[in-house]
Amino acid sequence: MKITTNHTRLLAMYVSDTRGDQTMLLSALRFNNISKPITESDSARPDRWLRSLHLAFLLLCVLLVAESHAADKIIYIRPVPMNEDPLLRLGTTGVNQAALMYGMEASTLASQPTREGRQQQLDAALKQNPKVVVLLGFEFKELVANVARQAPNTRFFLLEHCVDNAPPNLTCIQFRETEASYLAGIAAGLTSHNGKVGMIAAFDTPVRRQNAEAFAAGAIAAKPTISVYDPQWIGGEQPFNDPARGEQVAKAMLAAGVDTIFSTAAVSNQGVFRAVAAQPKARVIGHPVNQCRVLPGKVLDNVEVHLDIAILLAVGEALRGTVRERMDFGLREGALSMTSLSPDAALSECEITKERALLLKLREAKKIIISRK
Repeated sequence: MKITTNHTRLLAMYVSDTRGDQTMLLSALRFNNISKPITESDSARPDRWLRSLHLAFLLLCVLLVAESHAADKIIYIRPVPMNEDPLLRLGTTGVNQAALMYGMEASTLASQPTREGRQQQLDAALKQNPKVVVLLGFEFKELVANVARQAPNTRFFLLEHCVDNAPPNLTCIQFRETEASYLAGIAAGLTSHNGKVGMIAAFDTPVRRQNAEAFAAGAIAAKPTISVYDPQWIGGEQPFNDPARGEQVAKAMLAAGVDTIFSTAAVSNQGVFRAVAAQPKARVIGHPVNQCRVLPGKVLDNVEVHLDIAILLAVGEALRGTVRERMDFGLREGALSMTSLSPDAALSECEITKERALLLKLREAKKIIISRK
């Protein structure tokens, strides 16, 4: 085991009250790299020198033993290879933050986009004997329960989805996205010029249907005469990563008179943005991060999903011994937000920040939603 600079610093702090002996200790610990010779006055104090060296040696042993025990591992498994999906990237951010906060070792495994590829990465993770495994994506729903039963001492977190009859070491984490989707509807309803708004998502699921309904409810609450276009789905084999299909769907909506689109289609959002950019009066609400700088002047606001915050909170509870079958996060916990209502909203470059009256209405609506939870 190599003795590092940190070791010598700690040792120096430990024996700093021995006055003149500190330099001798550090010189001895550098092993044959003595930067200062032992002086005659130092050698005249053999008892103190030997006592300090003995204490330093004991402390060094403790440090080396502690370092020899590997930190607990936290592993994040993506359902697909590395790409530009902002939500999947937040998974890596979350486990890295948790590792830093709780003294763990973090890593990310990217799966091939097949059932076999995902199973392979689950098996690879278990071979590392991790303390925590974090999974994101519906693709893991049929795999994770059996894997979790094989590793009862590992805590598994499945983000955005739940499984029936889950083992006790598997927790599903869900987000109350309907809360933020409702706020997005308010923003869209109050800013639409044509009086027609709509939502695009990757594919049709009950959760996304609920978000679409919440978006429509917010728009109608803000402006009862608003027209809400039926939710549109990217679909296909790569619904989260098909910008061409996103552009096609958005163009059809814009041609039908929709001028404000709430786009929640991950990388497919890129195509939606291209379609919006070509229409002078069209605007878009992004998801799941601040995308206002991607298309300046055209992005009204964003629904931000702070996956990293949810992971940090969930792992903290698990390490404290709290066991839950399900956890859910929303506006109250700070795991969801609108960019316009964030502390750094003034720097976001979102169009909505220019409309103070609207911001006040959004803040009030947010307070009401949180108070009801």
